[in-house]
Amino acid sequence: RELKVWARLKHENILSLLGVATGFGPFTAMVCPWMDNGTLTSYLERNKEQLSLRDRLELVSHFILLHSCSVVHGDLTGSNVLVSASGRAQLSDFGLSGIVKEFLGTSYLSCSMNGTARWAAPEIFTTHGDESLVWIPTEQSDIYSFGSIMLQVCSGDVPYVNLQRDVQVLLALSKGVKPSRPQTPWMDDQFWDFIQRCWSTEEYGAKRPSAEEALNFVEGELSLL
Repeated sequence: RELKVWARLKHENILSLLGVATGFGPFTAMVCPWMDNGTLTSYLERNKEQLSLRDRLELVSHFILLHSCSVVHGDLTGSNVLVSASGRAQLSDFGLSGIVKEFLGTSYLSCSMNGTARWAAPEIFTTHGDESLVWIPTEQSDIYSFGSIMLQVCSGDVPYVNLQRDVQVLLALSKGVKPSRPQTPWMDDQFWDFIQRCWSTEEYGAKRPSAEEALNFVEGELSLL
């Protein structure tokens, strides 16, 4: 199902699904183009000091636009966003976390996310004692991850940069501990307050901003520059 959805998506900020391949692990691999500037995480690490606030806001504006088209990604991370030679952010890996959990359950997902827990909404890891319940990606879970990416883009560091191991991140999530506010000139009170809203856990994320609100916030900040 997810393969068919990705194959049909046509958007300048979504990488095309070129095909599938096997032999790289327990799951079928989805093949998409690679971008000259690599992943968002590596791009920010290399350009942490050089990027202006406009550069940073334009990066996040590229993929929040997708939600205005009712597209749910399901696994927004600094590794699933690639950056083109021109500095445009493009998305890949649609629906992978949903596929893994549907077949293998929450425990496997928690142990195999390879760092993606840093961006993930905490409700993804909640089972209420029943691992047969399948988590379905929502706009609200993507908005939580969008807040995490905004933190990363503004600071240049991954969320929970002070925690080296995934198990430490999962423990922090289980205790309701959010990433700390970075000491950077780009992270003013308005940005931090918006990110905190994206990370709301009230009513399983129902109080988070909508995709339209997120887009309006980013575009509003861009208009002031």
